[in-house]
Amino acid sequence: MYFGLKHEQSGAVSMGVEESDAAVPSLDTALQAASLAETRLRQAIDAMPQGIVFLDEDDRYILWNEKYAQIYEKSADLLEPGARLADTLRIGIQRGDYPDAAGREEEWLAQRIAQLHQPGLRHEQRLSNGRCIMIEERRIEGGGTIGIRVDITDLKQKEETFRLLFERNPLSMLAYDIDTGMIRAANEAACALFGYAPGEMDGLCARGLFPAEVWPKAAELLATDHSDTGDCWQMLRRDGSSVDAVIATRLSELEDYAGTIVSVFDVTERQRIERRMAHMARHDELTGLANRAHCREQLRTLLENSGAADTITLALVDLDHFKPVNDTYGHHFGDVVLTEAALRMRELIPPDALLCRIGGDEFAVIFRRSSLTQAELVSKSIITTLSEPFFVQGHMIHIGATVGFASSPYDSRDAETLLRYADLALYAAKGERRGTCRGFEAGMDAAAQEKNRLEKDLRAAVRQNLLEVHYQPIVDLQTGRIECYEALLRWNHDERGAVPPDTFVPLAEEMGLIDQIGRFVLGSACTEAMRWPEHVRVSVNVSPLQFRNGNLLSTVINALSTSGLPAERLELEITEAVLMEKGPRPAAIIRNLRAFGIGISLDDFGTGYSSLSYLLNYPFTKIKIDKSFILNLNEEASSRAVIRAVIGLGRSLGLTVAAEGIENEIERDYLRDEGCAQGQGYLFGKAMPPLDIATTATCAA
Repeated sequence: MYFGLKHEQSGAVSMGVEESDAAVPSLDTALQAASLAETRLRQAIDAMPQGIVFLDEDDRYILWNEKYAQIYEKSADLLEPGARLADTLRIGIQRGDYPDAAGREEEWLAQRIAQLHQPGLRHEQRLSNGRCIMIEERRIEGGGTIGIRVDITDLKQKEETFRLLFERNPLSMLAYDIDTGMIRAANEAACALFGYAPGEMDGLCARGLFPAEVWPKAAELLATDHSDTGDCWQMLRRDGSSVDAVIATRLSELEDYAGTIVSVFDVTERQRIERRMAHMARHDELTGLANRAHCREQLRTLLENSGAADTITLALVDLDHFKPVNDTYGHHFGDVVLTEAALRMRELIPPDALLCRIGGDEFAVIFRRSSLTQAELVSKSIITTLSEPFFVQGHMIHIGATVGFASSPYDSRDAETLLRYADLALYAAKGERRGTCRGFEAGMDAAAQEKNRLEKDLRAAVRQNLLEVHYQPIVDLQTGRIECYEALLRWNHDERGAVPPDTFVPLAEEMGLIDQIGRFVLGSACTEAMRWPEHVRVSVNVSPLQFRNGNLLSTVINALSTSGLPAERLELEITEAVLMEKGPRPAAIIRNLRAFGIGISLDDFGTGYSSLSYLLNYPFTKIKIDKSFILNLNEEASSRAVIRAVIGLGRSLGLTVAAEGIENEIERDYLRDEGCAQGQGYLFGKAMPPLDIATTATCAA
């Protein structure tokens, strides 16, 4: 918790019963106002991009915002109202949070506390994660302190980058003092060019770098802005030999003197660099292959100069499972694999084809004089050779490849269109089955256009609040009483009609809208639930992306606090996809939610991997039997066996077991007799808008 305020009542006052009763509404009003003020203050400081902390007169924590907790993430567990700043600093020193304190811990701590008591002064603080923080503290009325923390890491890096850009720049650079005519600084490249050891040119008179007859004009040049690279100047090395150079100058305020930054180009070196730059602009540095720009240029040229009967095919090759290689072994291994993959493909393509690397793990092949069949055969050979293991430093690594291609003149004669069509074919191949090769089909473009239109419509629907939340009852199978409503998102499109959730929800996840939509659903559901009887809970589905993005806990708490709904009346439904996320984040979020009293339901149980370890390792309160088992209840004995096993497992673990998709009384009676606690389906009611929900919480048995 990063925000805390305590309301205290002091000075006990004796009052009569009538007077006490009269004071209750006033006290409630005051407490509500204080709570509202606290919430608004919290929202205000949380919205600030700087870290904010308030300390009392004894340097104890009063409140802080989330940015402050993020800055001091390694010590965030120590932040609580009443804790002393000095104590958290001392523990942080022990944890190694403050590298500048190493070896002089007490001295550093005393200096930091002294700075705290000198309000208005700014100072910098380095953290163990490499961040640099600017600290400013001010005394406030009443004796406390407000502290401001600004992350200036980027600014420091820019300063360091400028210094390194000068010192380590391969281009010869000088810092020239206009008033004295002296060279204040020269980088290593300049020293090497003129034959001096590093540092020897500092303080050297610039006159010595030019022949006497050249110096008057050179002095004028060095004191002005000059970027005309057409002029060539004769300059002198230390041994007296000359070099032809091009000089560019830039007037600058350099520390405590007015001067110029002088760039000196050896013409020969410049030509070499220009040739190198021209090559780099058209080729990938790692593999030496043509890059995306060269690929586009070559494809455009070939299509413009091709005859009506010429076949030009563009194949896009995407490496499968490459990201885990970088994540597991590091980018060095990934670079080795990319280089080896490029070598393997080079051996397969025809001599007149062009192999390109156009992205991180994406390649392209332009077939110039090959038939469509030949291009497809080569593409399949690429898939085969890239599926063979790669051996890197004793490790055997498996990747693979998927290929999509489009061809001219069959698909398009336009370069950009052909690229797009090949990409659509690749997308379709990956969606169907990785490790395959697929050519472009006209339906792919239509599907892409339709998807693009649906994306635009969905963005508009979210922006205009056109999505709705409906509610489907979940009943007690023994009593028939409604115990919960599941919040279900609905989209009624003006032209398309009702768009199925399994169509637009994955699209929202792909578009990055799921957090915004999730906040809307949670807020709406919690607000609506406040209108129901107190025993009726509300259940809300949560996307795995909401867990991955890390904002779920704050979203849920905000929805509860805004609506006033008790946490015990909220259930969150998750699927096993959440639990399969790597790392401790999902488990921590689930446990934190349960700590607030929020119920956690495992949805679609039995349809996926459904490891029993999930039920043992996570604090679930409910498991829901997927409707696919209920639909096959009367036809397949295996479905009944699974249902019976899940109900028994849930009861033995003290979990509520609910069944989805109940559509008739036979299914209801069977599940009830087997001991299933709750049911959901059309037998009890479809999802309804809020205004259509009956006020009663009972349902016919």
